[in-house]
Amino acid sequence: MGTSTESSVSSPDHPTPTASVGGGSIGGTQATTVTGWPNKKEFYTLHDSIGVGATATVYKAFCTPRNEWCAIKCINLEKCQTSVDELSHEIQAMSLCAHPNVVNYNTSFVVGEELWVVMRLLNCGSMLDILKRKMKLLGKEAAQNGVLDEVTIATVLKEVLKGLDYFHSSGQIHRDIKAGNILLADDGTVQVADFGVSGWLAANVGDLSRQKVRHTFVGTPCWMAPEVMEQVSGYDFKADIWSFGILAIELATGTAPYHKYPPMKVLMLTLQNDPPSLDTNSERKDQYKAYGKSFRHVIKDCLQKDPSKRPTASELLKYSFFKKAKDKKYLVNSLIENLGTLPPSNSHHVPKKVTSGKLKKDKDGNWEFELDSPSNSDSESDDAEKTKTEPPKPEKESNGAPHVFDENATMNLVLRVRNHARELNDIKFDFTPSADTVDGIAHELVTAELIEGQDLVVVAANLRKLIEQAAKNSDKRSVTFGLNSALAANEVPDERSLTGFAQISLID
Repeated sequence: MGTSTESSVSSPDHPTPTASVGGGSIGGTQATTVTGWPNKKEFYTLHDSIGVGATATVYKAFCTPRNEWCAIKCINLEKCQTSVDELSHEIQAMSLCAHPNVVNYNTSFVVGEELWVVMRLLNCGSMLDILKRKMKLLGKEAAQNGVLDEVTIATVLKEVLKGLDYFHSSGQIHRDIKAGNILLADDGTVQVADFGVSGWLAANVGDLSRQKVRHTFVGTPCWMAPEVMEQVSGYDFKADIWSFGILAIELATGTAPYHKYPPMKVLMLTLQNDPPSLDTNSERKDQYKAYGKSFRHVIKDCLQKDPSKRPTASELLKYSFFKKAKDKKYLVNSLIENLGTLPPSNSHHVPKKVTSGKLKKDKDGNWEFELDSPSNSDSESDDAEKTKTEPPKPEKESNGAPHVFDENATMNLVLRVRNHARELNDIKFDFTPSADTVDGIAHELVTAELIEGQDLVVVAANLRKLIEQAAKNSDKRSVTFGLNSALAANEVPDERSLTGFAQISLID
């Protein structure tokens, strides 16, 4: 089936030699080659793989004549189940697309057993990549309440809708809308990618009067519309609207509904259950309470089992939720430059209680963190605005007696630091100088997701400083220090309120 022939996909105005693939011809499609993009392998150098599918791999590549980076999708024609005719349609769809929210097609040509499709490189990766990084930076506990904030989600989804509206008004459907196929450039541009399963609805571009429903079973099960699964009466562009609704859930929760199940189970749950919602992924009540009615309204309307009841992309753009959307610069700030920071809290003006808990060893010598009971926590904690940096009061008064240091004695300490929700936490722990190490304690605080990884060294250093002060029988019972971890977008460093700072205190 393979051939060593190399040829660009031909243009109707500027015919090029056809490339024979498995008895078919890739040439003769309506594809066009952007002026200045070469169509031979030797002009490109493949670098890192930035995406892998069943039959194709996308590489970061460098085009030597243009001195420019690009992305090249290498489709294995022997493994690919897509017919030559369908590949021609794919190339046609890509070459005719000219929209800011659709990945730019440059050229394509055959190299041995592969079809190389040259596209614009969006070097910040996919929204799936960004979701994974954001969840890792937030930590498991914080991410469970939501990954991206509503403003960021509205901004991304609005750009996706613009691309979908363009597709649908041109008589196309994408059929695989998901976070992994939404790409982000370093200037904040959002583009819909991966035309591997796209297809024509109309015989002629824009001729929606000649629409045909599709019967091909394509897409990813978790994002797949019920009518695509059923294969009964076919489907149209409203299938993309269902996938868009699943994408909205994915950006908020980090995963698509039913993502833990095998494909056939996903099909059964999608067809038998009520449509999924924002709370389908939740493990506890009010887990996603941060997301409001306007966002949930978008999800509900998109995930109607009856396709005729789903809004079009152009209708969705008029929904009130998308009034929250910002510009590309906002995405540069929230998803590229400050990916590790948290969105401004809607309730930052409300005084927060200091949450108290204990980092302790179990019977096997493993460290574990246990929150104090609500009653104890309330009685022991102070209002964050009132406590400022006042260290926790000693559990026992010294009555002026000197503190005698004993390296075999257990010391009771507390680390006061703001958590992911920007609330003050009192983390109590024991420290025996002869048995424990400051690095070990700091590592356990990171493992328990009580402090950020970038704060490990500074916490260990200041814990050591406090221990050394105690060894000298110093009267100083606490140390306050700056953190390396990023602040939230609405915060400025403030030692008095421990914003960007933390405090370790000896409490007996």
